[in-house]
Formats: sequence, C-alpha cells, structure tokens
Amino acid sequence: MKKRTRRILILTLAAVFAVSLGALACQRMRYGKNDRAIDDARRLAGVPAEGKMAPQRPRSAPAEEEPPEEVPDPWADIDLDALREVNEDVVGWLAIPGTEVSYPLIRPRDNETYLSRSWDGTPTSAGSIFLDCRVAWEPRGFNTIIYGHNMRNRTMFGSLRDYRGDSYWQEHPEICLIDGGGVHYYDIFAAWEPRVTDPPFAPEITTEKGRRAFIDTALERSVIRTGVVPTVDSEILTLSTCTGVGYATRWVIQAALRTEK
Repeated sequence: MKKRTRRILILTLAAVFAVSLGALACQRMRYGKNDRAIDDARRLAGVPAEGKMAPQRPRSAPAEEEPPEEVPDPWADIDLDALREVNEDVVGWLAIPGTEVSYPLIRPRDNETYLSRSWDGTPTSAGSIFLDCRVAWEPRGFNTIIYGHNMRNRTMFGSLRDYRGDSYWQEHPEICLIDGGGVHYYDIFAAWEPRVTDPPFAPEITTEKGRRAFIDTALERSVIRTGVVPTVDSEILTLSTCTGVGYATRWVIQAALRTEK
C-alpha cells in the first residue's frame, strides 16, 4: 500500500513538473516572439544596437562654465516612415535612455487592441506601447497618457517598477520621445501608484486650477524627489503600467517637457 501511495505521489509530482515546464517553455516562446518583433522594429527604424544604452543628453552648463560640446543626438535619425509602412498606427518612438524601454509608439483607435498585439499587428501577450486613444497627438495636450504591460522579464514597461527609489531615477532621469517634429526630452518629476480614477488618467484638464491640483497631487504622492516642478503650461507624459496586485491602481512615471534656455 505504501509503495502504491509513493508511486502515485511520484507520478503526480512528475505531472506537475511537466505541466510547469511546458508553461515555462510557452512563456519563453511568447517572450521570444515579441523580442524578435521589437528587434525588427529597431532594425527598420535604424535604432543602433546600443541605442537603448545611449548616454543621457547633457544638461545645460552653469553660466560660469563653458557650454558643453555639441554631440550628435543618437535618436535624431530614427526612420519612423519605415515603421509606418508596416503599420500606419505607428506615430513615434519612446525611449528611456539607459534602460530596456525603447519601442515604437502606437496611436490606436481603442484602448484594447494593442494590449495583445505587437507594434506590427501580430498577436502577442506582451502587447505594445500605445497612447490612450482619448489623447490628442498633434499638438499634444497637457497630459499625454501612454500604456505598456509590466512584463516579468522587464520588457515593455517592466522596468518602470525600479523608479521606487531616487538612485534609479538619478541614473535614468529623462524620457525621450521621437515624432515627426523631432526629438523631445522630458524630465521625470514623479513616480507613484494612483487609482485608475485619479487625475493622471484624465487626458483633458483645461482649467488652471485643475492642472495645479494634478501637479500638486503627483508631487505630494511621488515616492521620488527630483526637484523638477512642472507648471500649468507644461506638456506632461504619464507612463502607466499595471501593479500586479489588482485592477484598481496603476504604477505611473510622469515627466515634463524640457524647455531650452
């Protein structure tokens, strides 16, 4: 009887192991498929192999110092037209220099399709990086909302979870957005976990009072302190991903368009 029980237990454990191994293999296949699609996008757009590790753009030097030497912008030559030949929904490229975030940006017709489709329209559980379908694009409004999955292998918006401390922000303080008008840099000012009904998910805030409340709430609830303080006239990016603990809240990184002096 004991031998029979032991044999059943061994067979059960073996079955569980086989199922787990199969699930892991399927997950790796899905990740691999999405990685290949993104590699294709980077190749078509002309993003250099080291593009995601591009050095951060130097900030303006103090008045008493010599201005920094001009260097070619590594993002300036991205070929968005080549991507649009594959998918007309591509409107730009989004990157956080020095991180895994370097992807085509999609402007969808709804907020569901690209949750499960890659930038080229092929099915994938990793989805795409895409704009909230309610936001204006050209010209952009006060708050541009961008979504991406929180992938376990840190792809898509999986690395945004690292903005839970000042040290990571200090290494990666800016967001780079490339569109038909050129390269735009946004300085990160907040990282926090709002409810899905909170101000970060309101694309149209037209009053000065509403915009001030939006900014004050983000700065107060942010877990990082960057010293960047947007104004009511700022152009803001809100990068949003799931928290992995339910559907009521999201993890967001917010940044304001850098103004040249």
